[in-house]
Amino acid sequence: MENYIEHLVKGKKGTKEYMERGVAIALPFLFVFILSLLSIPLLFCVISLPISYFLWTRSDKEYEYLYMAGDLSVDVVYHKSSRKKLIQCGKEEVLEIRPFSEETKEQYQRSGAAVLDLAGFGENPHYFYLVQKEGKRTALLLDCPEKLIKEMRLYSREKWIR
Repeated sequence: MENYIEHLVKGKKGTKEYMERGVAIALPFLFVFILSLLSIPLLFCVISLPISYFLWTRSDKEYEYLYMAGDLSVDVVYHKSSRKKLIQCGKEEVLEIRPFSEETKEQYQRSGAAVLDLAGFGENPHYFYLVQKEGKRTALLLDCPEKLIKEMRLYSREKWIR
């Protein structure tokens, strides 16, 4: 393979070749410009369809909690296809766990804690899960089935407030 030689030769370009390339580049831009001048509703439709799809997929969301040995991880699942980790905290970061009440929610908001509503419309009881991460206090409103409540009581017994 030592004797392998590759040589590349570019062809000469005359005026005709430059004109063809210029038209090939300008034609799509010219078409879009003319289309936007003559048919604005079509352009609006082309722009609004992706925006509508994005809003539709983002409005269908579910939260997934993962609680393991005192650590809580909450993921948000959009349209059952994409997942995003919302918050993850260890048991050392938990300040208190208490049942939901409007008075407690107002108390957290007055004290400057951010309140994230991560609860669903289910029949399970709702609980506040107050955490402090990086100096910021956040109250998570969770929809807790009995199984999750038992695990929280097991690993965070001293954090429960009635």
